[in-house]
Amino acid sequence: MISPIVFWSSALGVTFLVAGIWTYRRDLLASSSHDGGGFLALAPVFIAAPLATFAGEHFTIAKSLAPFVPKWIPAHLFMAYFVGVALLSAALSFVARRCLRWSTILLAIMFALFVLLMDLPATLAHPTTRQNWILAARQGTFAMGGLALFSIAIRDRWPKPSNRLAAIAAFWTGMVIIFYGVEHILHPQITPGVPSSKLTSPWVPLPLEIAYLTGALLIAFGAAMLIRKYAGSAGRFAGLLMLLLTLVLYVPEYFLAHTVPQRVTAINYIFDTLLFSGTLLAVARANLVAASKPISSAQAAI
Repeated sequence: MISPIVFWSSALGVTFLVAGIWTYRRDLLASSSHDGGGFLALAPVFIAAPLATFAGEHFTIAKSLAPFVPKWIPAHLFMAYFVGVALLSAALSFVARRCLRWSTILLAIMFALFVLLMDLPATLAHPTTRQNWILAARQGTFAMGGLALFSIAIRDRWPKPSNRLAAIAAFWTGMVIIFYGVEHILHPQITPGVPSSKLTSPWVPLPLEIAYLTGALLIAFGAAMLIRKYAGSAGRFAGLLMLLLTLVLYVPEYFLAHTVPQRVTAINYIFDTLLFSGTLLAVARANLVAASKPISSAQAAI
């Protein structure tokens, strides 16, 4: 019998991924990448699918997640379920392309709160623990992804603030992937993508070479993102790199897993890296859109 967490997380993630690709199919086929369309149109889909996956985890293992809620916040179990509902609501908004101004900014605020209420205090309490810095930077980058999509959603009404938000998202994201690139070079034994504590699986060929190449590319793309002229193109390539790692390194892990914990770990790595890919593509799209002519309300529907 399949585990509930494996079933619901996988089912929700795959369902939203397929539904999102169908919803954005016309943008994918008809738009060009120079103004944020084409393949970049899938950025909200690559964000929505992981959000749905993690919502499934919150619904099935809420009791295990409740202790992570700060002690001073009441109703820990309720908050675990509430976050699951929020994640699923944002995913549904992205796929249905409805209420995008609200869902994008609220998603950015939620991830920012994760940083301020959990990740930053843990990092300050244990400043020598590298994983705390990595996690805080990751959650902050996810907030920037929501902010980037929000900048696109409001550009038809507020073009100047939209451009500023896109620039902020690009600067933060560029700094983070430079940091991640350095981490890959300093710790090449760690599995490529979003740095973690997991060692690269034995079946992966040339693991050190892949880690060093990933690190070098992330540093190059991150440096380019700090230059406004190249932010869109560099973000696109960084997002594609993360997507490639998801497909080549982490999807096989799911099918090679023999136990429930191994399969849950594989699901987390697949959709966490896909979420980072979607975030990078969202930041790239926001900056490409900012460099183009003002868009209409219809185009602003992400």
